[in-house]
Amino acid sequence: MLRPGEITRPAASFSPIPANSLTAGPAGKTIDPVLPAASRAPSSRGDGPLQEVRVTKRDRWVRFAAALLVGAVTAATAGRVEAAGFSIFEQGSRATGMGGAFVAVANDGSAMFYNPAGLAKQAKGFNVMTGMTLIIPDAEMTGLAPYPGPSYSASQEPMVFFPPNLYVTMPLSECVVLGLGTWFPYGLTTAWENQDQWAGRYISQRGELRNFTVGLQAAWQIADWIGIGGGPELRITDVKLQRNVPLFNPYTNRVVDVAHTDIQSEGMEYDIGYGVGIMLTPVEGLNIGASYHSRHEADYTGRAYFYQFSTGYADLDALVASRIPVSPNASGAFVPVPVKTAIQYPAMTQLGASYTFAEKFTLSFAANYTEWDYFKETVLAFEKTNGIQVPTNVIAHDYENAWAFRVGGLLKVSDHFDLQLGWVYDQTPQPDKSVGPLLPDANRTGYTIGFSMPLFWGIKADLSYMALFFHERTTTTNKDNFNGTYDTFAHLIGGNLRASF
Repeated sequence: MLRPGEITRPAASFSPIPANSLTAGPAGKTIDPVLPAASRAPSSRGDGPLQEVRVTKRDRWVRFAAALLVGAVTAATAGRVEAAGFSIFEQGSRATGMGGAFVAVANDGSAMFYNPAGLAKQAKGFNVMTGMTLIIPDAEMTGLAPYPGPSYSASQEPMVFFPPNLYVTMPLSECVVLGLGTWFPYGLTTAWENQDQWAGRYISQRGELRNFTVGLQAAWQIADWIGIGGGPELRITDVKLQRNVPLFNPYTNRVVDVAHTDIQSEGMEYDIGYGVGIMLTPVEGLNIGASYHSRHEADYTGRAYFYQFSTGYADLDALVASRIPVSPNASGAFVPVPVKTAIQYPAMTQLGASYTFAEKFTLSFAANYTEWDYFKETVLAFEKTNGIQVPTNVIAHDYENAWAFRVGGLLKVSDHFDLQLGWVYDQTPQPDKSVGPLLPDANRTGYTIGFSMPLFWGIKADLSYMALFFHERTTTTNKDNFNGTYDTFAHLIGGNLRASF
């Protein structure tokens, strides 16, 4: 689908009807074009019958990793969110336990996201790391004057997202390591309760953006004090949007819903980017790390369907059908409207330093800078269908570049147990005028805890938890004149399994 968006209206209008809605006048019953909103702007294994077959630890893990890779691709059809804007920063449980301050640590498979140079510091041999993060958000909004008004409130539907990750590394030589992995750097799902009654249904009822990456990277430990890494990344994405279309009914002097719009991309969009990193160890115990993941633009081809609702007035219904390629049409056929759009995914830079005291305690600091100003606008271009042209819609986002600051610690409590703690402050890139039902973003403060311990067969487990507090966000200048205060909180529960052979 095409990313959730906004509908612009004249600033003087305080009606809930977007400027791009249908309007009908008693005299002449004229009608303006309708424009859908755009985006702006996630196993179990049976062993079969008993057989005399010897299954090695490595065999088990290779099968398990393959199953998880299939699961990861399948999970790309599930919604996901979190991190400033619509990015996802939680790509490994140990990293999450340290508040994401991992660019100068990067000593497990998630280095492919945090700092590819860290792959060279992996345990010798064949390494597999896999898991996921459960994201459980809770969001509410309270309206403000003039619309929807201070007496109005709404909540998002209860949702649980589970973006998975999988990383496999193997040495090519004493100082070169190859890695293959998949992770989810971006994602968005917003869905409001009572979608057919909620006041923002003409802006967005449900929006989804799904983006996962498959990376192939290599790291080279040039010397004891310097390592580099990087490689190409295949970015795979799709988008969806649902909303209703309003009409001012001149017979009742009320706004009514005349159609439900369903827009989605056809299949997945594939683009190529890259990630690179460097790790310096100027003195024993001190690491300095930096990494960069490139931006990319995804061009989507999709279809929009306009499912008509009856107004109870035959002439109004006929007027709507003459201006929108509605489904079903007079002959009962469903009419797809071809549509094209593009979404810009920003580049991200991570910088950090860590120091390990007496091989027992590691303190890490990191900052990441996301170039959100690349995400300026979304253009929806509709093809003429059945002689009806739905006008092109341009939705401005005007995001701004943003920083996140992170502090993390790792304590080796014993030879078998590590404890992680962390803190993060994440700036929102979203200006007040863009805060709305599709993505009510805000600055965030997160507190994290995690631990690592051995299990069996040489497998180690990492678990983490983040309490993510969104700062209360109020907009009185929303471009759709849909003003309100948004309160959001999220639980993030991460789990990973690691094994070396």
